[in-house]
Amino acid sequence: MHADTQRAPQNDTAMNELIQIAFSPVNIVYTFLLILVISYWLFIIIGAMDFGAFDLDFDFDADMDVDVDMDADVSTGGAGSLAGVLHFFNFGKLPFMVIMSFVILSAWTISILTNYYFGGGYILFGLALLFPNLFVSLCLTKVITTPLIPIFEKMESGIAPVDYIGMTCKLILPASNSKLGQAEVLIDDSPLLVNVKVESETIDDFEKGAEANILRKEKNKPYYIIRKK
Repeated sequence: MHADTQRAPQNDTAMNELIQIAFSPVNIVYTFLLILVISYWLFIIIGAMDFGAFDLDFDFDADMDVDVDMDADVSTGGAGSLAGVLHFFNFGKLPFMVIMSFVILSAWTISILTNYYFGGGYILFGLALLFPNLFVSLCLTKVITTPLIPIFEKMESGIAPVDYIGMTCKLILPASNSKLGQAEVLIDDSPLLVNVKVESETIDDFEKGAEANILRKEKNKPYYIIRKK
């Protein structure tokens, strides 16, 4: 009983110390990014956000082809080289936020530990650590995420694309013709989330719970245009 009573204050002290270190000036940026990542996954869990809401399309093939071309200009070659580096670290092979979640978690952990044991909270030490931290975090992310690639490839190959055009949806996040919202579509009694905007001819906002028809997918944009039923 006495040991348990002693352990509780020690745990509280350790937690308070971790919070102080995490929100110190040298670590605050990493902590803020980690909070954003945690918030993203919480929104995914409660269904308030689509899993692919922040996915980016990395056109590696086109960039790499241009980079090989000896007549390509310097700027294009640089873009191709950057694409190759990103591809090496599994960007484009897995959803963007999966990669970034591991990068940010790794960077936060490295920053906390190195600044606590070696940096003494000095800003200059934290700045000097910035690029080495990023490189090590990317390497750790590659090691951790590489085994996940076949799993995601199998998941994607087993999912047939859904044609939402003409379907009825229900708003779960408000939308307008200038503000992106989210809507729920029932496919075989399973709810799927899509990003939506209201057609430009409609002035009124669509509130949460409103029903609408999906008209079309906006060209080269990750959302659909909707109209009131």
